Amino acid sequence: MAVAEIKQRRVERWFYINVALLMILLNVLAFAPGIINPFRRNVPLPLSPLVTAHAILSAAWLMLFLGQVTLVATGQVAVHRRMGMVGASLALVFVMTGYFTVIEQARRGFDLSGDISRLAPAGAPPDPAATVALLSFFLMFTVLVGAGLWSRHRPEVHKRLMLLAMLGGLTPTPVAHLAGHWPVLQPWAGVIFSVSAFIFLSLSAIHDKVSHGRIHPVSLWVPVALFLWQSVFNLVVVPSARWREFAAWLIR
Repeated sequence: MAVAEIKQRRVERWFYINVALLMILLNVLAFAPGIINPFRRNVPLPLSPLVTAHAILSAAWLMLFLGQVTLVATGQVAVHRRMGMVGASLALVFVMTGYFTVIEQARRGFDLSGDISRLAPAGAPPDPAATVALLSFFLMFTVLVGAGLWSRHRPEVHKRLMLLAMLGGLTPTPVAHLAGHWPVLQPWAGVIFSVSAFIFLSLSAIHDKVSHGRIHPVSLWVPVALFLWQSVFNLVVVPSARWREFAAWLIR
């Protein structure tokens, strides 16, 4: 095997492991402050059973992703494939609890930690339609994971879709908590959301260019589609009267 190919495989192996570790670190930094320092919370610990279940499932998904990419990196592809059904089931339950968690938050009018609520303009009333809009990230996650599982026999497509599902669907919430918890970051929340989304969704393309010399179509066009979808959704759909009617119907 050529030296260049060995180096390429090493980069490939560690890229996915490092991204998984980065996501775990991001979630720890985002949610740990509200757990360690409960005085800024809207509701004291323990959390509601639904939120607790969703948090556990979120952590389980991140750990499973880390485990899956580690299995591939160490050559245990057969075990990785057998664990795929576990991942599919976990993703389904995670999305279901995520849906009900968002609806519960919209009904109560605030998030339990208070982090996201602090990002709203001072004195602004709760906006259930904006809260329900968080479901778009679970929709993105569901579509990409479903496409990734469908493409499981095409490794180059499969691994990129699963990576982008995590980076596109699971990063906005911890970024929002991180920005909302620290007062110094709150005025820059809009910039932080835009820049972080661009960086996270560009990681796969950057990796492709560095390790392979070209960008895989999935790493290019899926992030573009996600950016366009979120732009249209946030700028056109969410402010519309139809969306507010739909959100009111969901939380009634």
